[in-house]
Amino acid sequence: MNGAELPKWNDLLPNYEQIQTMQPEKLDKAEKIAANQVATLALGISGIGNLLACTASNGETGLSDSAVTDVGWMLESLGKLMCSLSDTQMCIQDRMNQLAKQPANTSKPRA
Repeated sequence: MNGAELPKWNDLLPNYEQIQTMQPEKLDKAEKIAANQVATLALGISGIGNLLACTASNGETGLSDSAVTDVGWMLESLGKLMCSLSDTQMCIQDRMNQLAKQPANTSKPRA
């Protein structure tokens, strides 16, 4: 399989159309999950950066080229995932705001 055929992280996330049909309870849950995952990933990437900096300054072992390459690709993937999660969170928040502005007697979308 080449890189173009590999599934992407955002394939696991709800798309715009799915978000538009979610019930308010599911929207709230999805928004909280997205926000928590972004925070977890950001802290994890920060920790990896700290480990790399500490290892690079260790004159005894240093860093192997393959380890740095692997970490680089992983960080790229995590960065893209964070952007997708952030986009998903914003889309969900927009939808929740739309629903909040609807009159109470308006029918809600089905899940």
